[in-house]
Amino acid sequence: MPGVLAITAPRFDPRGGASDGEQERSIGQFLRHFDTTSPINAFPLVTLVDDSEFAARNLNNWLWTTFTRSNPAADVTGLGAFVHQKHWGCRGSLIIDARIKPHHAPPLIEDSEVTRRVDALFANNGPLHGLW
Repeated sequence: MPGVLAITAPRFDPRGGASDGEQERSIGQFLRHFDTTSPINAFPLVTLVDDSEFAARNLNNWLWTTFTRSNPAADVTGLGAFVHQKHWGCRGSLIIDARIKPHHAPPLIEDSEVTRRVDALFANNGPLHGLW
């Protein structure tokens, strides 16, 4: 997707607790490497993810990764961030930290045996054949 950059970032490390201060330091480490004149600003939206290859594979993956693994109140910042008359803004790229956090649920992993049994129900001569 033009204008969007997904970067594989180091694993989220709350160092014993997922406090806002720890999260801010983690994102701050990334921000210290750039300013509003950095070439990264050619991308209006930058997402920090655990697996950029997965996130960039298709739009659905990027949307899923970005918006199920980020909290707008804690995980959104920007290069050259500022507040003007109670309105937040940034002069450079908008940054979303979409890495897996300790409070997130574990991933759903398909069990191959269960998949095989369900497929058999819908196969020819199966009890649910023709219903789906």
